[in-house]
Amino acid sequence: MTNNSVIEQIKDRIDIVELIAAKVQLRKTGRSFVGFCPFHANTRTPAFTVYPESQSFHCFGCKASGTAFDFVMRSEGIEFREALELLAQRTGIELTPRTAQDDERDHVAERLGEINAAAARYFQHMLVKSPHGADARAYVAKRLINEWSLEHFQIGYALDERTRLFDYLTVKQNYAADEVVAAGLAIRRDDGSHYDRFRGRVMFPIRSAKGLIIAYGGRAMGEVQPKYLNSPQTLLFDKSAVLYGLDMAREAIRSQDAVVVVEGYVDVIALHQHGFRNVVAPLGTALTAEHVHIIKKLTKNIYLALDADTAGIKATIKGLQTLNDNLDATLVPVPTPSGVLSWSRTVEATIRIIELPDGQDPDELLANDTALWPTLVEKALPAMDFYFQVLTRDLDLDQLADKRAALDRLGPLIIQIGNQLEQTHYVQQLAHLLDVDETILRRELRRQAPTNRPKQGASTGRPVQPPASPPSRSIVTPGGGGNGTLGTTTVVQRAAEYLLVCMLNNSEIRAAVQHKLIADLQDFPQAQECIASDIDSLFGEDDELREIWRARNAFGHEGDVLQWLATLPEPLRHRAEHLGRSVELPKEYLVSSEAMECVTIVQREIAKRWNTRLPRMLASTVDDAEADTLYARVADIQQYLNRLMTPKRSSTFDDLHTRHSNT
Repeated sequence: MTNNSVIEQIKDRIDIVELIAAKVQLRKTGRSFVGFCPFHANTRTPAFTVYPESQSFHCFGCKASGTAFDFVMRSEGIEFREALELLAQRTGIELTPRTAQDDERDHVAERLGEINAAAARYFQHMLVKSPHGADARAYVAKRLINEWSLEHFQIGYALDERTRLFDYLTVKQNYAADEVVAAGLAIRRDDGSHYDRFRGRVMFPIRSAKGLIIAYGGRAMGEVQPKYLNSPQTLLFDKSAVLYGLDMAREAIRSQDAVVVVEGYVDVIALHQHGFRNVVAPLGTALTAEHVHIIKKLTKNIYLALDADTAGIKATIKGLQTLNDNLDATLVPVPTPSGVLSWSRTVEATIRIIELPDGQDPDELLANDTALWPTLVEKALPAMDFYFQVLTRDLDLDQLADKRAALDRLGPLIIQIGNQLEQTHYVQQLAHLLDVDETILRRELRRQAPTNRPKQGASTGRPVQPPASPPSRSIVTPGGGGNGTLGTTTVVQRAAEYLLVCMLNNSEIRAAVQHKLIADLQDFPQAQECIASDIDSLFGEDDELREIWRARNAFGHEGDVLQWLATLPEPLRHRAEHLGRSVELPKEYLVSSEAMECVTIVQREIAKRWNTRLPRMLASTVDDAEADTLYARVADIQQYLNRLMTPKRSSTFDDLHTRHSNT
């Protein structure tokens, strides 16, 4: 029997609209989607309805209805177990028989949830009723947090004492010391004694999407550093996969078909307090791929409202890049001046930036004028307009060098716009901004566009690794010295390194990786013409990693590691030894899932490179037969990439983002 929690994980990760849209043409009507039922013949009236809010479907003709599982069983003609396996593969969840370890893990998770709930009651009592909470009550009042917010967000206070909470939980509530540590609420000293993690802080419980307390954020009231302190990662909590306030915002996001992402706890609380309930915040990190996965199941209309200072601008730019990389997208045909069709990736969402007045947080803004918030939302900037503002803010556009810098910063962003009318608009806007002729500007933009055309020559007999990612995969950083440098990510390289260490240490992982590579490609024969299904291909352009892998294969994985290292030439031996020291593997039960996540990260990058390269090859071909082949490969790789784009939770590895904390 599989664990029921696995079924719930699949339901949480699957988007039924996306699942059904792969087989049924749907159109949006109100808050649902309609189409012609795939289970009975009907061509006049679309009677098949998909409901994103409940993640269900219903046909008013044949009465077919149910969840994603029911749809897959009906459409594929299979039993529940097979549907479970298909959806588990789609969502990146590994199905394994339930074990005693699973039972123990669930028991521990339940206990940690109980401890967090008990701590919340304790913290809130200290804030609301204890004489020791007077300073905290004054701070809360200063931030204009009212009783409604105190109750609904369960805000509390941690006394500035070393072991008050620990003593309460272990002595009065009878929880074991190790459990309190595992919940992230206490820290163990080297001598075996314990002390409270949070002291002298206003406490904000962090809840899961289902409303369960899984962690805390503590705000210092004075000049104590760090200003904000979050719980560490625990069995229940991964801050890169949690949005603060989502449990209270979810229904408002769905009903308004829009979400606003703000910077911190108090911003969320202030907006909810004034009736603006579709608001959430990341927890001291930039937006992550997992945040985007959560958001896109609820709405395609996304507003970012981060601080107007330099750090806030950088966070906004990083958030925009993460949204662009992880939102659903389609390939759009774009006619070129020569009449040949090119292709561009167009994100299927609306992203806007809410500009906050300098120096004002949402709570301060609302205190002065509640009516101002809807006006700011209404006037929110499209992402490209935001880029035009912030990436030229430090430039003197009367100077030739700064005009060049503006072109270098904005050009790569304009090039990747898929909608031709929209791209023309911004080309004209940039020409006006720089006071240059539009024809000259277009010529410069064509020079910026990467070509990466395939080299002519003999075939190698196997798929060729695609070229390095084009500038569209990078983030333009404001104030970068005026040179418009494009910063690139190293996540894929880290994933490949981590994966190599996993495979060198575990034969089961080696087999699982090979199986995944073959299984993920098996439904896409045209993609197989471009993308290899052997482990060698995962190391991309890092020849050292590939040679280390080949050397270990040749030596034998069961052979002595030290003897094997001695056979390596100096550069490879140094790299292998460095990886052995620097790559820290997680607990044994997590290694397999983390390795599979690394495989997916690399697979996505390879597919994205081909997704960029093939349309350029298509635009340059004049042979009809070759064009037909390229069209088929573009479509196949797009579907393959869509299958890979559903992110899987990773407790160890940064998934296409750089984690950072303000804690």
